[in-house]
Amino acid sequence: MSAVVNAVEGARASEQLLVAAPRRATSLALVDLPDVLRVDVAEVVGGALELLSVTRRLRGVQVSLDLPEEPVPANVSHRRLQQVLLLLLAHAADAANGQGVRVVVDAADDFGDEPPRFQVQIAGASLSARELQAVLLSPMLVGPLHRKLARARELTESMGGTLAVSSAAKVGITVTVELPAPGMSSW
Repeated sequence: MSAVVNAVEGARASEQLLVAAPRRATSLALVDLPDVLRVDVAEVVGGALELLSVTRRLRGVQVSLDLPEEPVPANVSHRRLQQVLLLLLAHAADAANGQGVRVVVDAADDFGDEPPRFQVQIAGASLSARELQAVLLSPMLVGPLHRKLARARELTESMGGTLAVSSAAKVGITVTVELPAPGMSSW
C-alpha cells in the first residue's frame, strides 16, 4: 500500500513541478494564423539563431551578429524569411569547418536606393566555380552540403528578393540577401 501512496505522491510532485516551472514563451507562430508581411529583419535573424541554438543545430559553431540599433523593416513574409535564415545558418554551420560565422544586417538607405539586406559570412568554407553555378540554377544540381544554399536562393526569389553568393580563398563564402524595400522612394 505504501508503494502505491509513494507512486501517487511522486506523480503529484512531478505535476506540481511541471506547473511550477516557468514556461518559456516561444516566438513560433502557428501555421493557421495569417502571415506577417512587414517584418524587422534583425529580429527575425535573432529568432532564427535562437531556434538553431536551442535545437543544437549549430553544432558548436560560433555565430557573431552585427545588427543595427534601429529596426530594419522589410515587406516580406515572416515565415519565408525565417526559412531562408534557417537554411542559410544551417548551411553555414555545416560548411564552416569549426570556424566562425558572421551575420551582418544592413538597413535600407533613406532614399530607397539600397534595399534592406543581410550577409552570412562563412570563414574557411569554399565553393568551386561549378558548385557556385549549380547553386544559382537548381538545388538538384548541387551536392548535399550546398543544397540548403540553393533552396534558400529559391525561397528568397519567391519573396521578390535576390541572393548572391561569392567565394574567395581568404574570405570564405559570403551570401548576400537583398530584400524588397519597405515602400521607400527616391526624391
